[in-house]
Parts: sequence; structure tokens; C-alpha cells
Amino acid sequence: MSLAMVSRVPRRSSTVTVSLTILSLVLSSTVALSQKQKKAKPTPTPNPTATLGATATPKPLPTPETTIDPKMEAELLQAEDRFINAIRNRDAKELEQILHRYFADSFEGSASAITKHGFIMKATSGALPAYQVEKERKLIRSGDSFTVEGLARDVAHELTEDHPTEQWARVRRIWSKEGGQWIATAQIVMPLEERDVREKFEAEKKEKKPD
Repeated sequence: MSLAMVSRVPRRSSTVTVSLTILSLVLSSTVALSQKQKKAKPTPTPNPTATLGATATPKPLPTPETTIDPKMEAELLQAEDRFINAIRNRDAKELEQILHRYFADSFEGSASAITKHGFIMKATSGALPAYQVEKERKLIRSGDSFTVEGLARDVAHELTEDHPTEQWARVRRIWSKEGGQWIATAQIVMPLEERDVREKFEAEKKEKKPD
């Protein structure tokens, strides 16, 4: 056997050894990758009907309506008194300060409204009734808007022989505070039917009646 042929034998052995080593590395990498993929499988989505145990339920967002603190309530009721007295006294200067420049006065469901100028003109002429809230008063805050709502005597309808029963209306006045001063932005009036008023007052008497 020639020296050339003898020298080729170890080369083949070396080649086989290298090939086996590479194959072993490839197989090891494949197994490791397979195990990693198994571990990385997404967690199954829990059954919505399953019991959550002590998991806390997220709290609902607060509503826009918030309570009015006593100080602000007192200020708002003082503004209401100023509004009513200005109408009764036909005080154009006071109304000019109290009413918002875009003030609107309307009846519930009406497509039209009286502007600030028209409102003051009616007040100074004595043709504007002052709806003072006397019953079922509610003070509601929604953001920077404040509403005073309740029942007021419908002084626009005087008592007569044909209408001897006192009439009432549901009134809503909307206020805002600008530069530290309360400003009326709107008034909405809804006259009530006599039957509705009677039912309300009867229900009120029953609630106040002692057991």
C-alpha cells in the first residue's frame, strides 16, 4: 500500500467524527428549542363562568353629579333669592349682573326662549312672574354647572272664580360661577296639571304623617 493511500485513512475518520459532532449539536439544539416552545405556549383563557375567588372587582367611574358642600349650597340659595327679588323689584341693574349674557328663559318643550334682554324688559314692565322654589327642592352639581330644581307657585295664573285652585309649576334654574360671582344661565318652567299637583301633595302628606 502506498504512502498516499495510508495518509487518507485518518482524514476519513476525522471527517466522520466532525460530522457526528455537528449532528449531535443540531439534535441537541432541536430538542432544546422544542422544550422552550412547549414552555412558551400561551396560558389557556380562563372560563368566564369560573369562580374568581378573591379577585377585586374594578370600581365604576364616578358620575358627573356630585354633592354640594354646605358653604356652596348657602351661596347658591342666596343667589336664588337675589334672582327672585330682582324680578319682584323690577331691578334691571341687578338682573344685568345676575344673568349670563346668553341667558335663556323657556317653557318645557317650547321651541323658543326669551333672551336676557327680553327677560329684563319683561321684568321691568312687571309682566314677568317670579318662580320661587318652595317644595321638593333639589340642588344638583354636574361639573361646573349647578341646578336648582323644585316646585314653585305658578304666579303667572292668578286665582279667579273660574280658577280658584292654586297652580304650581316645576322650575329648573341653571347656575355657574364666574369670577367668584353666581350667574344664572337658564330657567326652564313646566306648568303642572292640577291632578299632578294634588297627587304630589297627597303623597307628601302621607310621608309626613306619623305612624
